[in-house]
Amino acid sequence: MKFQEYYQKKDVVNSYDHLRLSGIKAKVIRKLELKFIDFLVEKNKNKKILEIGVGTGFISKLLIKKGDFSGMDISKEMLKKASKNLGKVNLIPGDILNLKLKNKYDTIVTIRVLGHFNKKDAIIALRNASSYLKPGGKVIFNLENKSFLKRFVRKIRNWGSTHTYQYSEKDVFGMVKKSNLEVKKIIYLDHLFILPLHLLNKILFNKLENIICRIEFKLKDSPFMHNNFFIKCQK
Repeated sequence: MKFQEYYQKKDVVNSYDHLRLSGIKAKVIRKLELKFIDFLVEKNKNKKILEIGVGTGFISKLLIKKGDFSGMDISKEMLKKASKNLGKVNLIPGDILNLKLKNKYDTIVTIRVLGHFNKKDAIIALRNASSYLKPGGKVIFNLENKSFLKRFVRKIRNWGSTHTYQYSEKDVFGMVKKSNLEVKKIIYLDHLFILPLHLLNKILFNKLENIICRIEFKLKDSPFMHNNFFIKCQK
């Protein structure tokens, strides 16, 4: 199923946050995603921030504190949910592959979005985002690292209701360059060799959660055996 259709379903929207917190690593990884965004996005109340793919508003709650915030999602059902969670903020429907905006922004953040696209569409998405940046503006996004093991396990276990693409760091630099952007920072998340700690954390009822977060944050500049990376680009 295409992700555009999948995220219009009410049952998907209502269970979204629960699913994001299920699994051995999910709670810790989501906490780290927030920490990584906090690290990458500068705080300036006079700067305009757009989040594309607000979902239920998990990351939006942080971005609202960072600047003059607006949020967009392709799913009207998600926007309804986000509105309930966030209160009075500027939320608009829209598609990053067919972007039509009234304003330009200092920072555009789009997390768990570009991974739904093949390389051609991911470049279109980045170009569209770039066209609505102010001079010197930044785009921040994340992708899954290429992993034969993860692709194999997903195939035999039939994981996921929508397809997720994986990219190498070389792919990322090529895509960013073709989008009239320049990579400024890459940080790495979810290192495979930390998995035993996640397993032990589950057994110990999340007692190691903060320790794992500290370790992963210290490893943010290490590409060794990572599953996910966050990219900060500039126009």
